[in-house]
Amino acid sequence: MIGRALGVLTTEGDSVLPRGYVANPETFDFPIITEKVEGAHMDRLWARDSSIEPALIVAAERLVKRGAVAVASDCGLFSWHQPAVAAAVDVPVILSSLLLLPLLLRQASRAAKIGLLSVSLPSPYDDAALGIENSADRSRVVFGGCEGAYEQSVKTRKPAEVTISEKMAGLEADVIAGATRLRASHPDIANILLTCTAFPCVAPALRKKIGLPVYGITDLCRLTMGALH
Repeated sequence: MIGRALGVLTTEGDSVLPRGYVANPETFDFPIITEKVEGAHMDRLWARDSSIEPALIVAAERLVKRGAVAVASDCGLFSWHQPAVAAAVDVPVILSSLLLLPLLLRQASRAAKIGLLSVSLPSPYDDAALGIENSADRSRVVFGGCEGAYEQSVKTRKPAEVTISEKMAGLEADVIAGATRLRASHPDIANILLTCTAFPCVAPALRKKIGLPVYGITDLCRLTMGALH
């Protein structure tokens, strides 16, 4: 058992990305342990297949038994199962960066918008996933996509015949292009929330390029683990 570790639920067929990725042990200054969710293939997640929920709960329970003091995930599409997993284990559950959205809405002026950057448009997240009931708050949330080569690799999870450095260069280009388009459409954006768990790998470059605060799942993990230590 690893003491005071962050547990990370992972999808089937996942590949570990460089530092900055939630399932990479080098990303944090605390230990992580991972547990693969049986049957959690990307096509099922995009289709919001509810039948994977029992396996998700089982994997979360295993993480807690192994010493996890909080449970995160390596795919934002697990967000639809946040209530069920949170009800099943007695540790904080943070399956998606979307949990930061209420904080970001109140952090900024009511005249400002929050940009949600996803793998592609239309956004896969509905109002229930966003967790926002106030219509005024909902109107401040705008969506952007990062359509490109990385989008296809995420949706198919097929091994690409490229090096990690080449893959990250492509990811950085796609994310920066997506954020640039989003900001051009909505100049009143105050900050950007990354919904894909791979995007924090290139968050430093994105912050430098657009000059806005950028948040993602790794920030939520650090916040949660900091409160537990």
